[in-house]
Amino acid sequence: MPKLQVAKDIDIFYQEDDFTNPWQHRPALLLQHGNGRSSAFWYRWIPYLSRHFKIVRADMRGVGQSSPIENTQDDISIEHCVSDLVQLIQHLSDAPVYFCGESMGGILGMALASLHPERVKALILVATPVYISDAMKSRYAMGHGSRLDAMKKMGIKNWVRETSVLTRFAPDTDPHLIDWYVDEFAKGQPDVLVRYSELVNSANAKDFLARIHCPTLAIMPSNGQITDTEQEALIQKHIQNIRIEHIQTPFHMIHLTHVKECTDQVLDFLEAMERQSCTQAN
Repeated sequence: MPKLQVAKDIDIFYQEDDFTNPWQHRPALLLQHGNGRSSAFWYRWIPYLSRHFKIVRADMRGVGQSSPIENTQDDISIEHCVSDLVQLIQHLSDAPVYFCGESMGGILGMALASLHPERVKALILVATPVYISDAMKSRYAMGHGSRLDAMKKMGIKNWVRETSVLTRFAPDTDPHLIDWYVDEFAKGQPDVLVRYSELVNSANAKDFLARIHCPTLAIMPSNGQITDTEQEALIQKHIQNIRIEHIQTPFHMIHLTHVKECTDQVLDFLEAMERQSCTQAN
C-alpha cells in the first residue's frame, strides 16, 4: 500500500490506477474525495478514466487508509490538507497534474490552484460549494444546535443516513448504494469526522476564486441544495477560465449517482486540453 509521510507520525495513503498505453506517457489526474469520505468513493470512476489518464486517488489525513490522527485540532486544517497535496504531487513526479475534487475535495482544489498554480494544470470541481449556506447549516443540524451537535448526539452513522436521504441521494437511489455509503463513511475515526465537518461548516473559498487562472470545469447538480445558484454565480464571475455543466438533479452525490455523465464531461474537457497542448507543441 503506497503511503507518503507528510508530517511527523502522519502518513497519507494514495492509490494509482493506470491502464494507459505505456508508450503514450499520459498525464496524471488526481481525484480528491470530499468531507468524511475516502479514495474508495471514486471506485465507479476508475473504469471510465484509467485508460486515458494515470489516476491517483488520495485519502485525506486521518481517513480511509491514512494513519490515525491523535490531535485533530492541531493536525487537521485546510492548510495541512493543501500542503499534503503539494507533497504528494512533488512525490509523484513534480509535474503539474490535472486535479478533480468533489465537494470539500474541490474546495481543496481551489485553494491548491490559487496558492500553488504551478502544481495544477487544470481544475475540475464536482458538486463543490464555495461555502455552506446558513440554510444548509440549519438542515444539517437536524433539529439540534448545530451540525456538530447533531453528529455527536445522533451518532455518526445515524446522522449520515438521515442527511444522505435529505440532500445527497434521490429517493429512487439503489438502497444498497446508500447502505454502502453510510457504512463506509461511518468507518472513519469519529473525532476526525467531526473535525472535517467543522472545517467544511466554516470554510469559505471566495477569496481563492479570482486567483485561479488554470482552465476550470465545474460539474454541478441543477438547482443544487448545497451548491446553490448564488455560489454558481460567484464562481462564474470570479474564475476567469471556467465552464459550468449541470447534472439534472438537486441531490449532491452526483459523482456516485451520475457517473457516466460526470466522467464524459471530464474526458471531454481534458481531452480538449490535451489536443490543444499537442497543437501548441507542434
